[in-house]
Amino acid sequence: MNNKNLNMKNKENRIKRALVVSGGGAKGAWAGGFLQYKVEEQDYDWDMYFGTSTGSMAITMTALHEMERLKEAYTNLDNNAIWSVNPFNKKGNISIFNAAKRLLRKKDSLGETGNLYKRLKSYFSELEFEVLRTAGKKMFACATNYSTGKAVYGSNMELDYEEYIKYTWASTSVPIGCDLVKINGEYYLDGGVLQHVPLQKAINEGADEIDVIVLRANEDMPAWSPDKGMIGVASRSLEIMERSISDYNISLPLLDATIKDVKIRIRYTPYNLTPNVVDAMKFDRGQMLKWWHEGYEYSKQNNTSIKVKINKSSSNLRNYEYL
Repeated sequence: MNNKNLNMKNKENRIKRALVVSGGGAKGAWAGGFLQYKVEEQDYDWDMYFGTSTGSMAITMTALHEMERLKEAYTNLDNNAIWSVNPFNKKGNISIFNAAKRLLRKKDSLGETGNLYKRLKSYFSELEFEVLRTAGKKMFACATNYSTGKAVYGSNMELDYEEYIKYTWASTSVPIGCDLVKINGEYYLDGGVLQHVPLQKAINEGADEIDVIVLRANEDMPAWSPDKGMIGVASRSLEIMERSISDYNISLPLLDATIKDVKIRIRYTPYNLTPNVVDAMKFDRGQMLKWWHEGYEYSKQNNTSIKVKINKSSSNLRNYEYL
């Protein structure tokens, strides 16, 4: 066998590693801190990167190993850096006046995130996009196609720079809160509507080992009472739906991973960083810096990721065993 064929065989037999980061809005700062320790102190690296919403933002700088720049991006964010039309009032609650005004104008969302689109382009340049593509680092930003009702994955290997940025932007755009993103004549929003944790896509792309960060605690939802009226009920509804989707996105792929002998390591946050989905859409610099440090320290103290397998004796697919 000549050297060329030998090199090709070694490449084919090499273990393919993937990173998956869930949605979670401002909670992405925790994932950033966690990943900074993994990359800088433990030399973690991956061949493929999959992200939904805030996860789609985190994977770009992680693929580049630009963790300090990712930290700067998250810990210097505030609502003004995200929203071109802010749906929240000064107290951090949904602005009823602005909501009513936009409803009357037949807008499709309570707010608009044009400032985030500009920020994505300023932090991730076209040159860096080409560097990752040349290096063979595959990235997938998950979004939901509202024209077809299907989950789609914008890949840096298949799209040009502008299209990939738009897919990332769409991936972060929470329904009702953010405006629709139009790409090639079709409309897109948050990938978390269908794939809050895009684990199955990583398996489908041929990953042998997958590290997963889920930006919520692996515990029951906190107690709740309807004391915040209509907005409180809406927030709770979104939280229930997000958790249900998240569980589904994890449990079924774990069965597939067992069949295909794919190793999966998973991390949840040690506690629920926010009480609901709406609060995760509020971007406070001090809070995100705190989460970043917590993620870093958690990664440092728990420096072996959890391996996960299905508890086959249980009919409840949410029952995992941690090895």
